Amino acid sequence: MLLGKQQQANYANVQVSANASVSSSFELICMLHERLIQELESVKYAIEHKDLELKSKASQKSIDIFVGLDASLDLSSGEELIKNIHALYEHGIATVFEASKEMNGELIDKLIVVIVDLKEGWEGAMEWLDESRQ
Repeated sequence: MLLGKQQQANYANVQVSANASVSSSFELICMLHERLIQELESVKYAIEHKDLELKSKASQKSIDIFVGLDASLDLSSGEELIKNIHALYEHGIATVFEASKEMNGELIDKLIVVIVDLKEGWEGAMEWLDESRQ
C-alpha cells in the first residue's frame, strides 16, 4: 500500500472538497443564469411600461451578471465551446444595451430564449456530473 490510512483519508477529503467545489460552481452558474433571466424579464417589463428607472437598474444588473459569468470562463483553454459562450455573453451585453437604448422589448425576448437554452445546458452538465459521481 502506497498511502497509509491517514494519507488515504486526507486524499479522500481533498477529492470530496474538489467535487463539491465543482458542483458548487455549476450550481452558482445556474443560479446566475436564473437571476439573469429574471433581470431580463424586468428589462422587458420596464420597456413595455416605459419605466425608465427600472429599465436602467435592470439593464445594469443584467450586464453585471453577463460580465460576471464571462469572467468565470477560462478563455486561455482555447476550447471552442468556451469561445462560443464568451461570444454569447458579449452579444448579450450588446443586446441589453441596444434594447434599452431603442426601447425594444423584442430584442430582450429573443435574448431570454437563448439564455434559457444556455441555462438548461449548464443544468444538464451539472446533472451529468452528479450522475458520474455515483
